[in-house]
Amino acid sequence: MISIALELRSLDASDGHVVALLGAWGSGKTSLLNLLRLRLQEEPPLTVVDYNPWMFSSTEHLVESFFGEIAAQLRLKEGRLGTVASEIEAYGELLTPLAWIPGAGSILDRIRNAASGIRKFQERREKNSILARRDRLARELTKLQSPIIVILDDIDRLSAGEVREIFKLVRLTASFPNIIYLLAFDRKIVEESLNSQNSGGRVYLEKIVQTVIDLPEASEELLVTHLTEILDETVGGISNPGPFDEGRWPDVLLEILRPLIRSMRDVRRYAASIRITLHSLEGQVQLVDVLALEALRVFLPDVFIRIANTRLALTETRHLESHSEDRANYQESIQRILATAQDSENVARAAIKLLFPAALHYIGGSSYGSSWKHSWLKSRRVAHADILRLYLERIYSSGMAAFRDAEQAFEVLSDRAALERLFSSIEAERIEDVIAALEIYEEDYPGEAVPIATIVLLNLMPTLPARPRGMLDMDARMVVGRVILRLLRQIPSPDDVARIVKEVLPEITTLSSRFQLISIVGHVENAGHKLVAPEIASEMEGEFAAAARGDLPADISDEWDLLTTLYWAYQKWGAQPSTVDLKLGGHVHAQILRTAQTEARSTTGSSHAIWREKRLPWNTLIKLYGDEETLRQAIESARSFAMEDGRFAESINLADKYVQGWRPDFKN
Repeated sequence: MISIALELRSLDASDGHVVALLGAWGSGKTSLLNLLRLRLQEEPPLTVVDYNPWMFSSTEHLVESFFGEIAAQLRLKEGRLGTVASEIEAYGELLTPLAWIPGAGSILDRIRNAASGIRKFQERREKNSILARRDRLARELTKLQSPIIVILDDIDRLSAGEVREIFKLVRLTASFPNIIYLLAFDRKIVEESLNSQNSGGRVYLEKIVQTVIDLPEASEELLVTHLTEILDETVGGISNPGPFDEGRWPDVLLEILRPLIRSMRDVRRYAASIRITLHSLEGQVQLVDVLALEALRVFLPDVFIRIANTRLALTETRHLESHSEDRANYQESIQRILATAQDSENVARAAIKLLFPAALHYIGGSSYGSSWKHSWLKSRRVAHADILRLYLERIYSSGMAAFRDAEQAFEVLSDRAALERLFSSIEAERIEDVIAALEIYEEDYPGEAVPIATIVLLNLMPTLPARPRGMLDMDARMVVGRVILRLLRQIPSPDDVARIVKEVLPEITTLSSRFQLISIVGHVENAGHKLVAPEIASEMEGEFAAAARGDLPADISDEWDLLTTLYWAYQKWGAQPSTVDLKLGGHVHAQILRTAQTEARSTTGSSHAIWREKRLPWNTLIKLYGDEETLRQAIESARSFAMEDGRFAESINLADKYVQGWRPDFKN
């Protein structure tokens, strides 16, 4: 990554430059780009802009959105880039006749408007020739002291036609001075998409790309490093992950995990299962054993099932005293585990060696007597029958149950009634884990399931109970939001995403969940994922703000984030910022305070104990109400409403502390 950053800095970009970062799916291209962005921000910083290739549905829309997005990002920078942004935007307008056709309405509307749109386009071209505008843009770019890096990722996830359009655009603009394109894609997929070109896909690429950086399949060193970093982060977020046997960990890592984890995507998939399992076990099983068994469960599920059904053969130490018939049965059970593993027999054999020493006798190893049992039990190893039973029963009753339920949910993901019935049959305390487990199916979500699953999952938000969180645990909002985002990313066209969002919004029962959906697809910094066009996002935000400010639902008891929702509706998304009216009533003010309450978590020194402190985003509340005096009146109104309802007592008492002058050490 350091060498790539140095190479980008050293390139001669006087006539533009195109760099291709090539790697197979799952090889870590996106992760590398994320690290590269950070490296390019170091002194002297380079300007980096990103373009999402899914933000178009035609050649014209491609050009329009491409130049518009780059211009918008450059305007956020300082210095001469504002002038460059204006020139880029003007140049893009000359290349896009449909940018002058008002509205995106129906086909008939577009036909009616096309004539006038094209006339305007031609008139503008006559006044500003493309060549003259291009020269002006080139002059402004030449004045820059350092090049602009334009990153296009996930090109290989587009359709063949869209891939061709992307490369036409790059070819059209690649010679601008001080512009370096960094394109990330799978060479094989893109070459196949470009094969319809007269010269063939590979030759066509060679005419456009000047520098090729091949990202090989992740090296063992890189995978192990990434895996250990992700595990540190995942395990670090669990308050009690269990005892850790440092002596056995290197062997488990290299003989079990490493052979099974072949890509960065595998790392993420594996880490997702670890979080749920460690939560359910509550530190009662040796961590190294859990990490090994979870790798088998995720990547060799048939072997894992064999192990679950072969407990006696794996943990019984009295094989020497057993009847010859029992020994033969045990021997056969162990051989079935190895046979089931097929090409991964070495991994299964390593699992027996490292996790179940009592079974070593059956694969040509040492014999362990019953005197070892006490040691295994003390160190909480699955080599002891009781610990293995505890692990399996806990997994099957909680973590494994979550995956089984998620599997069932995936099967009915396109059937709203069936999906709602399934979630209604699951205990409320487990629903969050089931939703989290749905991430495993990210690559397989069917397109027709996207609107249905989005509605059902967002409507589950009010039913998810609060539960203790570790230092790095995601809250319920993030868990659901991650799955919603992955669902919507299955829809490649931003127009189709917008259509789906508009269809499902009336079906979502709470303002808080509608706000979350609009935020996910929009362009809000650090929140939106730009799945719809900027103008569509603004339209959705404005309509939502008008509705929320105009008439709140009579029943707001299910609103799970009313403060954030109303803050954006009143302060950010409305035509003009305004404040909440005290006349809304005590029930509204009480619910705002209740859903505004947060919990700060921290640890001290080497202690694993988590210190927790309840807080309110006091400054945000003041902005929503206009001033602190009005906020105090709202608190009194909330108190009057909530006298007989204990659900609001904690948040109102906390608000009283703020009114009296208390503030946490870390101010929000």
